[in-house]
Amino acid sequence: MRPEILGILIPIIALCGVFTLILTKMLLDHRKTVFRVSDGAKQQEVERLADAVDNLRSEVGLLSEEFREINERMDFTERLLERPKTEG
Repeated sequence: MRPEILGILIPIIALCGVFTLILTKMLLDHRKTVFRVSDGAKQQEVERLADAVDNLRSEVGLLSEEFREINERMDFTERLLERPKTEG
């Protein structure tokens, strides 16, 4: 291999190695942070999210019922407006 190419490749390889080490350290630190949360805190978070989902489901059920009622009223109003007016 020519010395000019080797002189360019050595710094590039060194920078790639340093970049790889930094990236690996960042990923390992992130994993440690994720696993550092205690099981009790995880359980509380799961329960809180389950309660939130239940609340959202009940709200969606209420909104769905209101939507059905509004739709029925709109259909009724449209039928009334379509009927021919009788003079009397």
